[in-house]
Amino acid sequence: MENKPRNLGRAYLVKKLRERGLSYRRSARILNFVFAEMAKTLKRGEVVPFPFGKLKRVKRQFGKWWDHVGDSPAHVSLYTVVHVLDKASDKLLNGPGK
Repeated sequence: MENKPRNLGRAYLVKKLRERGLSYRRSARILNFVFAEMAKTLKRGEVVPFPFGKLKRVKRQFGKWWDHVGDSPAHVSLYTVVHVLDKASDKLLNGPGK
């Protein structure tokens, strides 16, 4: 995997869309739309199918101190997004022996 790109974020995706003939503005608008729809789906509590598994929203655990107090920090979201690998993806990424 010597040719693996270092940055697989939004800029990389825009670059790949531009290689297909789209303008920068059009590429950015498409990505913004896709990410916004993914965020809406996760906020509704639904699962987003994703390469190598799925994305889902789970309730965050804050630890014993917050459970004792009975309150969560106001500046932190109660939910986070996790990437769950399916069995086939796990074998592909980690090898068949694991």
